[in-house]
Amino acid sequence: MKVIFLLLKTILFPLYGLYYTVIFLRNWLFDAGFMHAISPKVLTINVGNLSLGGTGKTPHVEYLVRLLNEKYNISTLSRGYGRKTKGFILANVQATAETIGDEPMQYYLKFKNKINVVVCENRVEGVDKIQKLFADNKVVVLDDAFQHRKIAPQVNLLLSDYNKPFYEDSLVPFGRLRDIRRSANRADAVIITKCPSQITEQEKEIIRNKVLAYTKTEIPVFFSKILYQEITGYAAKNIFNATKNISVLTAIAKPKVFIQYLSEKNLVIEKIFDFSDHHAFSRKDIDRLLNETEETLQIITTEKDMVKLKPQLSETELKRFFYVPIEIEIENKITFDALINAKIDSFYCKNGHR
Repeated sequence: MKVIFLLLKTILFPLYGLYYTVIFLRNWLFDAGFMHAISPKVLTINVGNLSLGGTGKTPHVEYLVRLLNEKYNISTLSRGYGRKTKGFILANVQATAETIGDEPMQYYLKFKNKINVVVCENRVEGVDKIQKLFADNKVVVLDDAFQHRKIAPQVNLLLSDYNKPFYEDSLVPFGRLRDIRRSANRADAVIITKCPSQITEQEKEIIRNKVLAYTKTEIPVFFSKILYQEITGYAAKNIFNATKNISVLTAIAKPKVFIQYLSEKNLVIEKIFDFSDHHAFSRKDIDRLLNETEETLQIITTEKDMVKLKPQLSETELKRFFYVPIEIEIENKITFDALINAKIDSFYCKNGHR
């Protein structure tokens, strides 16, 4: 096995070198000003990462929405990964995961009466259209735009998974990074996500020092953890029974943490159905799941996956499905919240209006 791994690594190394060179040169062209990045006239906050996914961007976007929506008119702007449409779309009552993507659909279901949920592959075009449609819009939260160099957000939040921090990872195909480590120097703050409940001050200091080796001097490093909410369902009067065995269904980047949480609740997991991240569930997938799962088993999935499953389930089938909403808790919340509000205040004071 070791020989095969070394052989594979030797074969793939030229591809790694080529990818690294392309990413490095592209970033250098933007940093040197040879390629132009547009800074929007509205305050934009980017929630991004350097990896292929699984750092918890969605609950951090939701955190910002909850933090700011009472004070400012807000829009979220995502690419809409996995959708079957193209271009600029403003979510409305006809929206589905197929038309706007699973994560934007989750934002819409949670905040549809409070914010604008928008998808557009071109972030510059997306922000421009938001401003034309909503003149009173004060904040745009960009979901996953760290590599989208054509737009220069006023606040760049870089997320990195505690279990696989960017400074210990490598570019694909040898790791999960889609951008080089030194790109972390574009961050205004770094959030280490999915931290365990108990993390010592000594360990946090070690992590900070490793992060600061790649970032601007002394930028703030925060630590966040997942807060799982009560297991719930969409069907009327559908209450989860913790004494019954379950099947688990996921289509997320890193399902291990989710499955571990369910195991720690002493739930008996009989089967696990694990699909690739952002998988678009078909009726065939659902039929297979139901056929391979006893009728007495409850099926638990993630909130993001439930958004895609719900429209395809009959009322009877829906009674078997449950999901786990999540939120995040940021250590030093007061400091983090103050940082975000200060960035917004500074931007609008500098531009002469609120």
